[in-house]
Formats: sequence, structure tokens, C-alpha cells
Amino acid sequence: MKFGLSMTGMLQQPQGTDMVQSLEEAVGLVRLANELGFSYVYAGQHYLSDPYQMLQPLPVMGRLAAEAPGMDQVFTAVLPLYNPVDLAEQVASLDVITNGHAVLAVALGYREEEHDSFGVKRGDRVSRMVESLEVMKLLWSGEKVSYNGKHFQLSDVHIGLNPVQQPSPPVWIAASADVAVERAGRLGYPWLINHADYPTVERQVAMYRAALKDAGHSNVTTLPALREFFVADNRDEAIRICQPFLAGKYETYAQWGQDQALDGEQAFTSAFEELAKDRFIVGSVEDVVADLKRYEALGVTHMGLRMRWAGMSVEPTANCMRLVAEQVMPHFK
Repeated sequence: MKFGLSMTGMLQQPQGTDMVQSLEEAVGLVRLANELGFSYVYAGQHYLSDPYQMLQPLPVMGRLAAEAPGMDQVFTAVLPLYNPVDLAEQVASLDVITNGHAVLAVALGYREEEHDSFGVKRGDRVSRMVESLEVMKLLWSGEKVSYNGKHFQLSDVHIGLNPVQQPSPPVWIAASADVAVERAGRLGYPWLINHADYPTVERQVAMYRAALKDAGHSNVTTLPALREFFVADNRDEAIRICQPFLAGKYETYAQWGQDQALDGEQAFTSAFEELAKDRFIVGSVEDVVADLKRYEALGVTHMGLRMRWAGMSVEPTANCMRLVAEQVMPHFK
């Protein structure tokens, strides 16, 4: 299992926060992650992220590349909001900047204000995503491309800049609902596991693998995941440190409707202990190793750990990262 540092909570900060300072703090934590042996950096995406201010992930990845040579730079794009020609060129550029370490994670998005503000109809999200994936793959091939889709049309065009990774940089699909997980399998892309609780993830992994098999995608072995994570000397101490910030983040998710994008009754307004159960990985070294082993048994190959949330200071996160490197990672080598 490869371990990644999730930057999303670092790039989202309360209104009024000095974002220049916040970025420098994030850069320092990426340097530390590189020193400690983390394999990659991850950043998610939202637009119009009130009550937070948020740095967009793609330019941040370019900034971090110099601080983390050899680490993969993974970022999410809410794909229906993009023109695929633009995104293909941007990802190819990042792949050159990182010398072949760019990874694109794509998501449908679930917030109406994002789609409305970009003039994208909610009913067009899936078809725009599928067409965009097809267009980008063709462009990255280096050949001239003609394409006639519902949303995008290209006539004998060439991207000009080829990515370092061939035939293309890796692409993951973030998905929460059953239908979206199955779609990722049918399309033959690695599924990025995110907000669902463990029993849901366990059920969906079986569903995803069946969709892969039925579509003939036996070569897909990457299975990445993201988890809210915090480790300390004991569980009570871990909860004491992270709860004020992590609970606040999920209150915002509830306002945004993230829990409505999940199958079943998974309300993000629940009490912290109920919300954390089987969803967050928080506790002592023994606690978190046991939880991570469950995901390893499911076949998870990449585990992105979010260890800092809006308003949280740097020191607790740095201490947590050191514990991960010194006492958690050795269990997974």
C-alpha cells in the first residue's frame, strides 16, 4: 500500500485566513512528507467553496512539484465543468513539470451551484464526463484527432505537447453512488474511494470488480482510497486533537449536500462518534493499523490520508505524519 498526503484540508481555509501563509505551511508539510517517504500528494477540487476560501489544485500541484521530486501529484478535476482540450493540455504540462508523475482524478461533482455557474446542465454531467475521457485519451496519444460528440467536436487536431507518461497519465474516477462506481468499472478506470463508510466500501468494491470483469478490464489493478485520518498516542488524544476541525468540515459537507450523493442513510449531521464509525481512521497506532489492514485486505493500493482541516495548526499534522512514517508505514511494506 502506498501512502499519500491529502492536501484538500490545507487548501481550504476559513474566510479571512492569509492564504499566502497557508500555502507556505502546506509546502512545508509536503517537504516533510517527501522526507518521510510518502509516495504522493493529493488535492481535491471545489469551486465557490463558501464558507471556505480554496486554492485550486492544478496550479498548486505545479508549485509543489519542485518540493517533492519523485512524488506523484494527484489532483481531482470536476470533469463536466471542463473543456477536455484545455484539461488534456494542462495535465500534459503538469506531467512534463513533474517528469512523469501527474495523476488525474475526475469527478462528476454534486453541487448545483458549481454546475449552474458553469452553465452545465445536471443531466449532461455523465455524457460530458464520458466524452471528455474519450477526447483526452485520444489527444494524449499524440495522433491527430477528429471527434464528433454531443458536447465536443474536434476536426483533425493535434495536442502538440505529449505527456511524459505513455500512452497517457493515469486517470482515476472518484465515485460515491453505486451507479457511479459501476460506471467506473465498465469504463475500465481505477475507482477512487472517498466518503462512504467501510461496510458500503466493502460492498461497492465487489460491485466495482464485477463491473470490471464483465467489461473485460482485467488489467486494472490500482484501487486508490481517501480517508480522514489522525493518529496519536491513544484514541482519546487523537479525537481531542482532530474533532473540532474534522467535525466542522463535515458540517460544511452536509450544507453542500455531499451526504446526499451517497447511497443509503449516511447523514453527515450525525454526532461525531456515529459519523466517525467505520468512516474515519482515528486512534492509536494499533487502532489505525487495524483499520488500514481492512482496506489492504480489500485490495486498496493507494491510501490518501487527510490529516489537516480548515483552521488546524501545522504542528499536530506534522506530529501525526511522523507517527505514520515511523510506526504505521512499516506494517505495510
